[in-house]
Amino acid sequence: MKRNLVFALTLLAVIVAPLSANDRDDDRTFRTRLTGYNETSLTINTNASGEFKATISEDGTQIRYEETWRDLSAPVTQSHIHFGRPAITGGIVLFLCTNLNNTPAGVPVAQPCPTTNPATITGTLTAADVIALTNGQSIDSGATGFAEVLRAFKARAAYVNVHTTLHPSGEIRGQLGQHHDFDHHDNGRHEEHDHH
Repeated sequence: MKRNLVFALTLLAVIVAPLSANDRDDDRTFRTRLTGYNETSLTINTNASGEFKATISEDGTQIRYEETWRDLSAPVTQSHIHFGRPAITGGIVLFLCTNLNNTPAGVPVAQPCPTTNPATITGTLTAADVIALTNGQSIDSGATGFAEVLRAFKARAAYVNVHTTLHPSGEIRGQLGQHHDFDHHDNGRHEEHDHH
């Protein structure tokens, strides 16, 4: 009897441990699908689409990201993470790439955006990359601002935007949400679900 109990507890630990690890990963993973329908202040009708995935390091000091886009109507000029709720325009808090040589002073120079279409970029962001917002949105710089940006991710108050020469305000955009906020469908794309 005791041997059976030990076996059952061992089996339970083997099953539960990976689930717990996956739950932790889901809590640190944020995704979005980028489309023109999410753009503000004007909705954009475009064939372009993209995906963005961000994973927060276990110690909360880094964001590793991958961004992909395709079928853009014009060359990419820049891409950022903005602080803003759905359907609201917000300030830039993190640069992902730029071809405009416009990375703000005091933060590391952003990587160039690929000139190919489709394209994928990857990178790692830290507290040094955070751009303080002095426009009334009150995002700080440095480690304090990085923690504020991570809270915005969790509150669905941050979005990714890809800007092009034809659409300088943005051609495709997506609101960041946690991994479990997205369902996988037969067409292989992610569909975003707002929880009110």
